[in-house]
Amino acid sequence: MERLRCVFGAALLAVAVCAVAAGPAVAAKGGNSDSAHACQQGGHESRFEAETGRPFRNAGDCASHGAQGSAMSSLQILATPTYGCPPPQRGTCWGTVSGSGLQPNSQWKVRDVSSGDIVASGTADSSGSVNANLNEEECLDVVEFTTEAVTSAGQTLNALLPPMTSPCV
Repeated sequence: MERLRCVFGAALLAVAVCAVAAGPAVAAKGGNSDSAHACQQGGHESRFEAETGRPFRNAGDCASHGAQGSAMSSLQILATPTYGCPPPQRGTCWGTVSGSGLQPNSQWKVRDVSSGDIVASGTADSSGSVNANLNEEECLDVVEFTTEAVTSAGQTLNALLPPMTSPCV
């Protein structure tokens, strides 16, 4: 009976040591749960592999990339409350350009597909982020945009974003 207790105790100790040793090894893998979650509910449509500039095929492709700790780039249009258009335009404008994972201090631009006009452009900040208003996007029903930028890995990113409904409607 004493021998059975010793064997059982040794087995428990071995399992505990394995669990403690495996914890840091699993954590060291470098997965990024926040990036993986950002891909859900259409988030994959404005995210790209930073290493290649390739758009993600679907939310699963994007989440898998993020969960592995791989870098992502994003340049997207957010439907924001309306604001007065900057001069020389008049009227009501809308939309914010938001980006991350871009090459620091690199140029970016957003083009309205129907008119071909560049509606926003600028330079990513020193961390590779963008936060700017669309300068010329007036209140129309549905709009499509293309984005152009450079990923943190130096790859060109060109994307047609899904159609958006203006918040003015």
